[in-house]
Amino acid sequence: LFSSPVDAGHRAVIFDRFRGVQDAVVGEGTHFLIPWVQKPIIFDCRSRPRNIPVITGSKDLQNVNITLRILFRPVTAQLPRIFTSIGEDYDERVLPSITTEILKSVVVRTA
Repeated sequence: LFSSPVDAGHRAVIFDRFRGVQDAVVGEGTHFLIPWVQKPIIFDCRSRPRNIPVITGSKDLQNVNITLRILFRPVTAQLPRIFTSIGEDYDERVLPSITTEILKSVVVRTA
């Protein structure tokens, strides 16, 4: 057995080579894992900022350059599902597309 520390503000999902991704989310502290069989995937669950630049058009067909700053963090209970369906880089895959579409719809309505 070897220990795997999970730092403050982080959570871990355990990948087991025989059973796959476990449904339980492991909290902060030291946890014991079976070498070669189990591997921790550690997620940062603290609120983090992200700037997303968007170029969009207004109602009068003018280009508008906007940078949207959002604070995000994953839902801790959904980490196994996030890891299996999207991956560890969920923020790189999901946030730009969602924020771009929402920001474009808001600019078109207000400008």
